[in-house]
Amino acid sequence: MVLLHTQQTVKYLRVAPAAIWTLDYFLTLEHEIRLFSSMSCWSVAIVMFILTRYAPVVWIISETYATLGRQSVETCVTSYRASGGRSPRVR
Repeated sequence: MVLLHTQQTVKYLRVAPAAIWTLDYFLTLEHEIRLFSSMSCWSVAIVMFILTRYAPVVWIISETYATLGRQSVETCVTSYRASGGRSPRVR
């Protein structure tokens, strides 16, 4: 029973950054739209801001899927390998 409780806590802690990022996104969206619509030209700083602001979307989607989705052993091994882990032996 303790193991199940611990697993659920780990899931909550892995999904919590997605909730915080989503909240921040919606709280500042109006300000971003107003700022970008008032600018006449784009600079390197603006492009860097957009990349750093919206790059976490890919991480959040993949992390939420990995945390909440049911996965087979093969999927877990593939995810582990993609993250740079050594190939475990699957029997």
